[in-house]
Amino acid sequence: MSFIARWLNLAKERKPIGLRPHRSVDVHAPYDETYRRVLGGIELALGAHASAAGNTIEAAFGLVNNERVRCTLERADESLTRVRVEAYFPAGTSVREYSRAVDVLADYLESTSKRV
Repeated sequence: MSFIARWLNLAKERKPIGLRPHRSVDVHAPYDETYRRVLGGIELALGAHASAAGNTIEAAFGLVNNERVRCTLERADESLTRVRVEAYFPAGTSVREYSRAVDVLADYLESTSKRV
């Protein structure tokens, strides 16, 4: 192996780099209704405490250093709102490839979305 490869430590196995578990859902409802639906879904589907700031809603499950869920809402048009549901983890913890909380909330939003 060349000096440069050893110096850069290229021989060691690297941990995979991935995105946080997330899903995007198109909710066929106006922004304000979708906002209320996300807040309700966090309480009903996840049993979590929600805090909101601007177009972002965060869900906390009450445990310190536990997974959290962040929902970001974006107006697509008057009757369609896009919601990105994303898991995030405290600093220093490993990021999992899968989040049951993300899937449960996204499934809830898809099931309550009315098609126009």
